Amino acid sequence: MTDNTGLGWPSILTGLRGLLMLLGGGFALFWPGPALATLVWLGGLIVVADGVLGIWALLFGGRRSPRLGVAITRHVLAIVAGILVVAFPFIVGAVGLSALIIIIGIILVVIGVVALYVTIVSRSMLREGTFWPEVLSACAYLLFGVLLLAMPLASALVLVGIVGALMALYGLFQLYIAWRLRGHSAAA
Repeated sequence: MTDNTGLGWPSILTGLRGLLMLLGGGFALFWPGPALATLVWLGGLIVVADGVLGIWALLFGGRRSPRLGVAITRHVLAIVAGILVVAFPFIVGAVGLSALIIIIGIILVVIGVVALYVTIVSRSMLREGTFWPEVLSACAYLLFGVLLLAMPLASALVLVGIVGALMALYGLFQLYIAWRLRGHSAAA
């Protein structure tokens, strides 16, 4: 006789994971600005903890560095940077993501220009009916790159929303798996 009184830990842990992903994804999807600030804030806390633990390890960890002053300075700077990130998470996140979005926008514009050039130059070698789709694809790269360059912060918030939607979908998938695991463990 099988004992079915167990809690089904795999299904419970999978369900908890799915619920957390769903909540985090919903937060990022519906409130991308605060979600971005929260992620940056958590990153700042991690940098502060790294600096504090680094100084503690240098002073009390039993290891001596030949350049103790340089190592301590590095950890103090990490603490200061982490405190600034924690104090101003939205500004740091906006500047960092804006820079990343600008780089991506430049890359997309270059891809669009190169694709358009290659399509026009090699028009005679393209199969019948593929010229205009290639031109439209290159123009889409150009347009998307220009939009990212024109509105980097808005684009960053849209990307946070997209990631939130993907997290929410993944959370729903995990909840489905937990439900299936629960049904499987109950049948055993």
